[in-house]
Parts: sequence; structure tokens; C-alpha cells
Amino acid sequence: MFRSSSPQPLPSPAVREAVARLDAIGGQRPELAEFIELYRELLPVLFEPAGEAALPAGAVDGVVEKLARGEAALRGVSLRAAEPALRDRWRRTCLAVGRRRPGDACSRLDEAVARGELMLAAVLEQVVSSGPAQFQSQLAERGLDASLGSTVLRLTALPLLAPWARSLESSWLATGWPHGGCPGCGSWPLLAEFRGLEQFRWLRCGLCAAGWQVDRVFCPFCTTRDHRQLRDLVVEGQEQKYRLSVCDACGGFVRGIATLAPLSTPALLVADLETLHLELIAHSRGYSIANQEDAAVALRGPRRSS
Repeated sequence: MFRSSSPQPLPSPAVREAVARLDAIGGQRPELAEFIELYRELLPVLFEPAGEAALPAGAVDGVVEKLARGEAALRGVSLRAAEPALRDRWRRTCLAVGRRRPGDACSRLDEAVARGELMLAAVLEQVVSSGPAQFQSQLAERGLDASLGSTVLRLTALPLLAPWARSLESSWLATGWPHGGCPGCGSWPLLAEFRGLEQFRWLRCGLCAAGWQVDRVFCPFCTTRDHRQLRDLVVEGQEQKYRLSVCDACGGFVRGIATLAPLSTPALLVADLETLHLELIAHSRGYSIANQEDAAVALRGPRRSS
């Protein structure tokens, strides 16, 4: 006797396009094969067609005032209702990563959440409010991998927060956002898009996928606009696609990719993978986000521009 089963929903167009880009990258960058395999599995899981949660009640209240004070729009918003979805995505992400990573670091992270030692909604609220330090301390106190935990949290949170950031982005696009931290959740930018023929510079957040336009001559970390301290580095043959913006004032850097239009959230994760070689170049030359105050990872509150 055969059992009937419900067909799996087709991935969204954005996921299909992102997977196609992964395939294209795989043909050119064999050193990324393991990461590409992981993302091919994870993208349909992270961005299930019916997986978006409604914006929490009251999230829109006071947004304009918060932004005017230099505070992220989602700061102080309750995420408790999203706990079940976060736990499910955390588990599935840990399983996917764990299949490709030696040791039990992923299973231990999964077990910590399953036992209720880590409440993901509360963790995410804290990260949005004041950065990742407390979360990383919680992981370290339990003997868990803090770096891996931060990565899993970002992958887990991104599909939840990205639609909310899109719902709120008109608030900062209307008036502009002059800060280096994300107007949606307060994180440091993951990378920069140089959009269209004009090559306008937009920073993109890795935790909520928000985008905000900034000057070409501007360091989001120390806010300097001194052109003598800022420069772009390029790889020969990749000048039209990638660039690495570095700051000699603070030692920070931002990876950049040329785009015709804003990257979708799944495509943003692919671009993160696609530009890893720029991060290696930055580190080889002594540039690091870790040079910033309290910025060992790109998850912290916004800074005011000077």
C-alpha cells in the first residue's frame, strides 16, 4: 500500500535565482564547493514560501522618533511570538551545518535550545538592543562555540527580520539614515552594493537585510569622511564586479559588489559567500571589523555620525 504525501512547496523565485547563482559561482570557484552545497540545502529551508511572520503589534509605533534619535527601528520590539519558528529554523540549520562539520559543536548548540537553556527570541531581542556580547558570553559559559552560534543565529534570524525591515524601510528611506549601523536592527553592515549605472553605495545588513544609502566616501565604523584615509582595493580582472573599501583611520573594511538592483534576501547570502575572497584580502593586509570597538562580529547597535 502506498501512502499519499503532500507535495513539497516549490522554492520562491528569489530562492531559485539565488540557487542558480550558487551554481554559476560553483563553476568558477571550486574552493567554495562545500559552502555552496550547504547553501543549496539551506536556502529553501530558510526561506520557505509560507514562512514569513507578521510584523509584531506596536512595531511601527514610534519608529520615526527612534530613527531621529539614531536608534534602530526594531530595537525594543518584542519577538516572543516568533520563538517556535526561530527554534525550528535553528534546529534545521544546526542539522545542515552539522552534517558538514566535524565534531559535536552544532549538535550541542541544537541541544542547548531544545533544553531551553537558550531562548532564541530573548537572545535576538538582546542582540538587536545592545549587540552580541551577552549572547556570546552565554555560549562561552556553556562551553559552546560562540562564533558558530553567532553564525547560526544570523541564518536563523534573517528570514524572520528581513520582511519586517522591508515593512519599516520607508521610514528611513524618506529622511535618510546617516549612520553606519543598520537602521532596521542596529547591526554593522555585511557588505555594500554599488547599484545601477550611477554606482550609488548602499550598505546591506546581514541580520535583517535592510539597506540604506550612504556616501561613497564614508566609513560606517568610525564615520570618517576623510578621503585621505579611505580607499577602494580591487582584484585584477574583477574591477567591474567587486571592490574592497578600507579605512586606514580605524582599520575597518566593507566588501562591495556591483548590482543592477537591490539583492533579494537569499541573494544577499549568496553575495556574502561570493565575496569571501575580499575578506581574506582585507585580513591579509591587516584590516578587520574586529579593530572596531566592541565589533568582533558584525552584530551590534548603530553609531551616531560625528
